[in-house]
Amino acid sequence: MRKILVLLVISIVFSGCISEEKETKTKELDLEIGEEYTYEFYSNGSYIGYNKYKVVGKEGENYLIESEVNISQANIDLKIDAKYTITKECIPVHYEFVAYVNNEKQTVSCEFKGGSVHEVATKGEQRFEKDIKLEEGTYLLDNNMIGQWALMFKTMELKTGDSYVIPMFAAQPMKALKIEMKVGEIEKIEGYDCYKLDFIELGYFVYVSDGELIKMETKDKTLIIVLER
Repeated sequence: MRKILVLLVISIVFSGCISEEKETKTKELDLEIGEEYTYEFYSNGSYIGYNKYKVVGKEGENYLIESEVNISQANIDLKIDAKYTITKECIPVHYEFVAYVNNEKQTVSCEFKGGSVHEVATKGEQRFEKDIKLEEGTYLLDNNMIGQWALMFKTMELKTGDSYVIPMFAAQPMKALKIEMKVGEIEKIEGYDCYKLDFIELGYFVYVSDGELIKMETKDKTLIIVLER
């Protein structure tokens, strides 16, 4: 299955070996209805757009999130309006979005249940449908949806020197996979004391302060994503 969207930023492409698996220590989310965060995207130093997410409600113990992506780069305009439901452990229950790539409508709808996800996607007049098996504890980490990464980090207890393997699902390429994360030393980033996380296969450094995602960047620094202050 080819990617249904033009993936401008975090394109999930994975190959290679992973070291011995180790799960992160986690804690439950404690979100407030109405809290909202915006992450700004910069390509080669120029602002190209944002991803915003907001906690809009609860359904039992699950959180309801709304998110918006608006990116313009080169000859591509990408707009996404998304909704997702996650448990207090940040495990997905439902995910959907409507996107426009240069005015072409594309959609995704995912239902997570019983160790798998049923996904239906459209691109113009084309329709795709797939059932994908998931490992226990799989996070939803889709392309350009930085808020999903931010929410995941809120559940993690990090320690310098540790290395973890994270099971994840990316809806746009319809893939379940594992990514390795190595926790480095604490660095001062944007005025915050942050753990430096190395996502080896993805080619990103990520900076997290007390559970808050502050910054993501490609290792060549051509793309930088930073929390709006």
